[in-house]
Amino acid sequence: MTATVRLVRAEVRKLFTTRAVPVSVVIATLLAVGSVLIDAAVAGKSGAPALGSAAETYQMLKLGGLSAVIMLIIGILAAGGEFRHRTIVPALLATPHRAQVFTVKVAVIAVFGAVFSAIVFGLGLGTVVATLAAHGIHHLPTQTGRLYLGSVIAGACFGMIGVALGALTRNTVGAIVAAIAWAIFVEQIILQAVVPSLEKWLPVGASLGLTNPPSSGVLPPAAAGLVLTGYAAALLLLASRTTIRRDVS
Repeated sequence: MTATVRLVRAEVRKLFTTRAVPVSVVIATLLAVGSVLIDAAVAGKSGAPALGSAAETYQMLKLGGLSAVIMLIIGILAAGGEFRHRTIVPALLATPHRAQVFTVKVAVIAVFGAVFSAIVFGLGLGTVVATLAAHGIHHLPTQTGRLYLGSVIAGACFGMIGVALGALTRNTVGAIVAAIAWAIFVEQIILQAVVPSLEKWLPVGASLGLTNPPSSGVLPPAAAGLVLTGYAAALLLLASRTTIRRDVS
């Protein structure tokens, strides 16, 4: 068994023996299914688009942001928790090549993020299909597949961004609070009001181009994917340099 395979198995074991994963799966499932049912219940009321319309179905399919936020938190916990609980020390003693340890962790979180997002979106999509079928509607908007793929990409990218933030800060609570504050208050409230043309080029704004239907306020999917991947790569590069050089004892 090669060192890389052993590292992958160790990372997967650590990931699935934490409470964060099962709790996240339960929360994501409830929110994905619940949000679809709520959107269906209010469809056609108070000016909302009618059930079965493309606008209303797209609204029900805005599920990518949910899995992206959860993967951001899981990524932070996966990296930052290693330093908080000191499990990084035996990990580096077993495999003293820090770059390899870090690369494997990033890869495992990225794959898990893609699979997790695919499952969450799939559950939501299944609920949408069942809800529409119950009302005699048997069609989906043309961008459904693209939203599915975009959600998977966003989940993987935000998982990697979470790993970078966790490694950089080594503080899970602080990193999570700062990341959520940036996403909600800085990007979505302050910058969107002050410089809306800039907001769509930032991480959360770019993710909307992947997880939301096309509109004038977001980047095209291809550009959004490149921008979000670029942020993940830049943060991971910065985190890898600090993680490799800083003392962990």
